[in-house]
Amino acid sequence: MKKKDKNPFFKILSALFLLFISLYIALESGYYEAKVTKKTAMTEESIKKFENDIKNGNPIDVNSYTYVEHHDYSNNTTDAAIFIGSKVESFMSSGITEIFNIVKSLFT
Repeated sequence: MKKKDKNPFFKILSALFLLFISLYIALESGYYEAKVTKKTAMTEESIKKFENDIKNGNPIDVNSYTYVEHHDYSNNTTDAAIFIGSKVESFMSSGITEIFNIVKSLFT
């Protein structure tokens, strides 16, 4: 018997689905937020300014010595992916809840 070849459409669809799920998980887990947070650092000039302020007894505010380079990479594609992901999540959550309710009703 010949092994039935998979339709290339389903292969591409499966690959895109796996890509979508991995990007969605990376977004929701805070991977990108952690990456941006690591870029917050004190520069040499900020360190010298901080040391001078301590020597002079000036009030210290951490925000005046750090810099945050924040790039907003959101666009229509990422917004659509987040929207679709949240809809899939709510659909799956309600579906699983219904399945458990049906199973629960069978045993009670």
